[in-house]
Amino acid sequence: MNEIEKLAHRITARFQSNSPFCLCDRMGVQVQRLDLPEQVRGFCFRTESGKPIIVLKETLSKTESGYCCAHELGHLLLHPGLNAQVIADLTNLCAPRYEREADFFAACLLIDPNFEEWSLTYNPLTQEQIALLSGLPRRVVGLRFEK
Repeated sequence: MNEIEKLAHRITARFQSNSPFCLCDRMGVQVQRLDLPEQVRGFCFRTESGKPIIVLKETLSKTESGYCCAHELGHLLLHPGLNAQVIADLTNLCAPRYEREADFFAACLLIDPNFEEWSLTYNPLTQEQIALLSGLPRRVVGLRFEK
């Protein structure tokens, strides 16, 4: 188990929930829904006083909102002080590593860690089926099961 998986397991155990909205509430992260541009699903930042805020596109479905919130919470926890958009704007560089880590965190948070064992024992599901059932993007589900 890597450090990102450990972090996801620690906070779900501590707060007895894997709901990103519940976790944000308990961790003091404000979540707002706003009318964002079409290509923007969400972002996060800290105020000058250090208060963490996640902003989600108001038209996202419940499933999309959960994934996006988990992804942004991943950024807040894994990349404190970094803002991928500012990095991209100032340096003309993309930050794919940070995005992949936030996606992996979301997958670890939203896909039950016992699911793979359960699936093998009872009724094996493909990653495509898991993606359909969970509403997560296929690439995010794939990250969870990479070895």
